[in-house]
Amino acid sequence: MQITDFKPPSGPVETKVSLSQTDMPSDASIENTTVLLSGSPSANVTAVEATNGSIEVTIETNAQSGEFGVTVRSGQGPASAQSSTVFTVDAAPGEPQIRNMTPRTAVAGRTLLTLTGQHLDEIQYLRIGNVNVMSLQHPSPETIRAMVPTAVQSGQQRVTGQSQEYGRVNCPYMLTVQ
Repeated sequence: MQITDFKPPSGPVETKVSLSQTDMPSDASIENTTVLLSGSPSANVTAVEATNGSIEVTIETNAQSGEFGVTVRSGQGPASAQSSTVFTVDAAPGEPQIRNMTPRTAVAGRTLLTLTGQHLDEIQYLRIGNVNVMSLQHPSPETIRAMVPTAVQSGQQRVTGQSQEYGRVNCPYMLTVQ
């Protein structure tokens, strides 16, 4: 199964998004289809049309920008797909939003990570996987820099900021730690 497109490419919470897929199992339904956005169940599945490979979702409150992940638990066996592009949840005025991360592959204890976006000066804490980053640099309101801690385990890790006023802010990309 492969996600070939989703429309629209961005929008605020409550946006209805249509995902197009290839090779969707013929028994795909609302009951056996899960859609995650940025690794979180914040996209409510409202319709599944297996014959034409489409899924309709509504973006829920507290959703974060990121890639869609679709899983169908089919009688034919499980099928899954990941979008190759990011759906952008439009932030409220003043709300922090991480839009990019460089690099996307890091060595624990040796790589300086740069996050860019908007209102990032609101982010007070940062986690990579389950490890707190002790020191953040805010060279501008649109940039955060932080060294990847040595305690971060190898593999795919979620990068998450925390704002006092707005709560959790996810990076839309996973960090690959070597």
